[in-house]
Parts: sequence; C-alpha cells; structure tokens
Amino acid sequence: MGPLNIDPLIFEKFPGLTVGVITVKNLDNKGEDPEIQEFLRGAEKNSRETLSLDTLITNPKIEVWRNAYTAFGAKPKDHRSSIENLSRMVLNGVELRHINKLVDLYNYISLKHLLPVGGEDLD
Repeated sequence: MGPLNIDPLIFEKFPGLTVGVITVKNLDNKGEDPEIQEFLRGAEKNSRETLSLDTLITNPKIEVWRNAYTAFGAKPKDHRSSIENLSRMVLNGVELRHINKLVDLYNYISLKHLLPVGGEDLD
C-alpha cells in the first residue's frame, strides 16, 4: 500500500481536523464474532433510546458533518455523512447485517461515538 494522500487544502479549510489510520495485518476477518455482534446490537439499542429522526440533524456530532459537507459545496440533505446514514437506518428499525468482523466493529464504534469510521482491505 502506498502512503495516505490528503490534500493539504483540507487542513487549511478545517484546521482542527484529525485523521487516524490503523493498519492491521494477519487478521482473520472471516465469520461472525458473537461479542462484536452483542456490542453492535447494544449500540443500536442505545441509538434508538437516545436519538430520534426528528432531532438527528441538530445533534452536535451529526451537525458538524453536515456543516463540513456544506463547506465542501455538497447539500447535506442529498449527501449525508456515513454516520448520519447509519444512524438513520438504525432509527428506522434496521438491524445492521453482518458483513465481516471489521465492518461490524467499525459500525459499532461509529454508532457508539457518532463518528464516521471506515476501512479498506489492503489486498
């Protein structure tokens, strides 16, 4: 894998931006992990108990992404952040389906912290 390239202009536009990268090697990502599934179901339940579709866009952790998308010139109504989309799915009663261990884990982290988290398979 080559280096992670981020246009320096992004840091000029958003000087407080922090980007984190974790590389994991030799990970068995096959199958379901019952503990991760339990964490994910708990995060879904907590989201349904503490958030609502009516107030989601005014939640400070969602609103900051909507403002960033607006600053990029994208309409947040048409182009939602991954965490807003994930939260909307859960609030609409969707139980997130198992993809693989890492996707399940970063979906859990995203819901728990209302933070977009993603991953790429380096292969």
